[in-house]
Amino acid sequence: MEKFYKIVFAVAMIFGFQGTALAETYQAWGTVMFKYIASPMYDANETIDVTGETITFHSDIWGDGTFAAATGEGTLTMSNHGSTKEYPAEITGSVESKQFVINVPSVMGGTVITSTLGSMPTAIAVAGTYKGGTYGTSKYFQKFSPEADRSVVINVNEGNETVNVSLSSEAWGTFSYDAVTVSANEDGSYTLSGEGICKMASQQGVVNDYASVFSGTIKDGVLVAEFNSPSLMGGYTLFFNPSDIEEVLVAASIETVRTPNADKAVYNMNGMRVGANYKGIVIKNGKRYFRK
Repeated sequence: MEKFYKIVFAVAMIFGFQGTALAETYQAWGTVMFKYIASPMYDANETIDVTGETITFHSDIWGDGTFAAATGEGTLTMSNHGSTKEYPAEITGSVESKQFVINVPSVMGGTVITSTLGSMPTAIAVAGTYKGGTYGTSKYFQKFSPEADRSVVINVNEGNETVNVSLSSEAWGTFSYDAVTVSANEDGSYTLSGEGICKMASQQGVVNDYASVFSGTIKDGVLVAEFNSPSLMGGYTLFFNPSDIEEVLVAASIETVRTPNADKAVYNMNGMRVGANYKGIVIKNGKRYFRK
């Protein structure tokens, strides 16, 4: 674990410890749960300060806590709309266990902050919901069916080593990847990659699974990603937040007048050209239709 500084005397910790421990300030990371959320919120930068009589906690997000080492009782001071307020709280845990848990019963229906000593795992650092726009490209079409306000959801898997990634598209079905790896880069960005499936409706509304590969980069809180399905439509990629997404969305919103020579070819979901009698989901001029 990383330690900011060390006080040179040893103290016997009554609360949560056996034997002696050095009074120190420890870097930590936290997960926060309260009544109104289904998934934990994360905080990469917290500190726990341990002395002979007190344990203090600091988070830029969740405030400052001071607790008696002997009983664990204390308060957490939080900011709210420009003012601060103290809330009764209790801490349990120890340096030996590398974890402290702060309970604040009167905040947001009951708030629990679990502060773990050390640096936040890389996988946890990218967890969240990312908003953006999408469009698809295949062997036969370029930049078709653009959609705004799409969401990619990234959740941490058990063990905090990998994440799962999912995206739902009104035009192109659902994409899911169960064991995506995450690596941190020197510039502060993160690189993600993994394999999964794309579920897409085909003829007569039947949903088929297609092997898919996910790759993406997160920098400054923005995800740019590709969802590749090699066996679909001669090789299909759904782009999330590509550099030209805004101009593609604008162009799609403008009604264009097609000439008599416009492409009238119709394709099925496998990218094969089909005739007028074909039934099921078809693609024409980059849009999907269902033929009965």
